[in-house]
Parts: sequence; structure tokens; C-alpha cells
Amino acid sequence: MTSIVLYPVILLLNRQLLRFSREALRDNVKLMEVLGSAVAVRDGDTHAHNYRVTLYAIHLAEARKLPAEVIRNLIAGAFLHDVGKIGISDAILRKPNGLTPEEFSVMRNHVRLGLDIVSKANWLKGALDVIEFHHEKYDGTGYLRGLKAVEIPLNARIFAIVDVFDALTSRRPYKEPFSLERSLAMLRERKGKDFDPVLLEAFEALAPGLYEKFARADNAYLESVLMERVERYFIEARLGKL
Repeated sequence: MTSIVLYPVILLLNRQLLRFSREALRDNVKLMEVLGSAVAVRDGDTHAHNYRVTLYAIHLAEARKLPAEVIRNLIAGAFLHDVGKIGISDAILRKPNGLTPEEFSVMRNHVRLGLDIVSKANWLKGALDVIEFHHEKYDGTGYLRGLKAVEIPLNARIFAIVDVFDALTSRRPYKEPFSLERSLAMLRERKGKDFDPVLLEAFEALAPGLYEKFARADNAYLESVLMERVERYFIEARLGKL
């Protein structure tokens, strides 16, 4: 009898817990999105860049059948990859011409700044692999640590490909967008140098479809598609464990 009486109360409390958990997760995701987009805009870019690179990264990770937890960390890293640029002066960050060696040394410090910022939030620590290692190169000539091949975390190797692809296919203040064919050719030139050969081949198979769907899409469409994926990996997957 006690169980029968208490069951509706327990059910109500469980529903309230799920609702509060969903709202908290959504707030966390929104904060991550806002922070990443704010950095992109300060860097002279748009929200669309963050949306596109995150979508490209998700599709490549899904094609490689990576676990949901890995993809969740990849999403966080893609949103926050350049968060350390908050600490770089506009004189360097928005300089229209090439940087001097001294200025480039300062710019490289955005990686350390990003690590300092994100490491203070436990729920964002999954983003650290992308933040710390997305400027490493497959042949060991990148920074900050000069890691080589599979020493570079998988999510950072994935992100390096999609980040450069979006930069090549997008309009920037200093360049017009390259065509899909030219962009892929430029990526191939750095195969095994900047990029993981296996991951690059996998991305090449996906790139035409992703380019057609997302490269010229407006912010509203990109955000809606991305938020559906974020809901799946951040909210539905976690609530399913409650």
C-alpha cells in the first residue's frame, strides 16, 4: 500500500529531475556556444564558421563510428578551439597583413590561454584535446609540443582537417573562397604532413556532400541542424543514464 501511495510522488519527482537536468544541460551548451561564437566574431569571423567546423567534425567522427562520448568532447572542442584568443590584443589578432616572428609568438600563446580558461570548468575538460593540440601537424612540425602522427589526440587530428577545409572554402577579409576542388587539392598537398592520411581520405569522401549542404547555408539553418546533433549527444545521451 505504501508503494502504491508513493509511486505517483516518485514519478513526479523523477519528471522534475529530468526537466531540471535538461534545462541545466541546455544552459551549459548555450554558454559553450555563446563563448565560442564571441571569440569567432572578435577574430573577424562569423558564427557560421563555428557552426560549420563543428558540423564537419561531427560527420567525420560519425563516419569513423566513434563513441558518443568522444563526439561530445569533439563538439565542445570545436566550439572552443580558439577561446584563448580572448587574451590576444586586437593589434595582433586582427592585423590584416602577415605577423612578425614576435607577433606570431604572441599569437601562439592563445593555446595556453585557452587551456587556462577551460581547465577551470570540469564539464568542459573534454574540449582540452582540441584546444591544446589543433595546431599540431602530423609530421611533427606544429605547436605547442611538436607531437607527431598518433601522438596527436584523435579529436585534434579530426578538427585540424575540418578547420582548414572551412578556412579554404570560406570568404575571409583577405581572400575569396576557393572552390571545393581546389580546397581538396590543397588539403591533399599536406597529406601526411599537416594531416592524418587515413582521416583525410575519409573526409574527402564526405566533403562534396557536406560542402553542398553547409558551405553556403545561412546561420539559422546551420544552427538548427547543429543544435539537433548537440541535443542528441549532450542531452539525450546523458539523460538516458539517469
